[in-house]
Amino acid sequence: MKNLLNLSIFVFLFIMFSTCSLNDIEDDFDLNVNENETCLDSDPITRVVNNGTSTYHLKVVDTNGLVLVDIPNIPPNTTTSWASFAPGEVLFSLDANQTMVNDDKVVLQMNTCMAYDIEIAPDNTIVSYTPTIL
Repeated sequence: MKNLLNLSIFVFLFIMFSTCSLNDIEDDFDLNVNENETCLDSDPITRVVNNGTSTYHLKVVDTNGLVLVDIPNIPPNTTTSWASFAPGEVLFSLDANQTMVNDDKVVLQMNTCMAYDIEIAPDNTIVSYTPTIL
């Protein structure tokens, strides 16, 4: 009887640890699947984080002059939502509505699964000109 009690405790602990291990493996699998699904040939995206003092206007233009993204009147201390556009070489044109504030233009090759987060610093300068891979 004493051995039966010890055996039942052992079996209970074994089942408990086995179940936790299987759940952990399933959770890890789900995370890997979701990470791989986040960007499967997704169009590039962009947004503006305006920490400056001026209102800005963003245009993303392709090599044929077609405007792919047009976000007017981005006020200070705001962040736009992400906007997607077709991959390729594009011109990012960021224009200020205020005189004496520099406008910026940059040409980048934007492929699938890329993001360009344009951050404007408090002194109205662009913080980064480097897109990231999703």
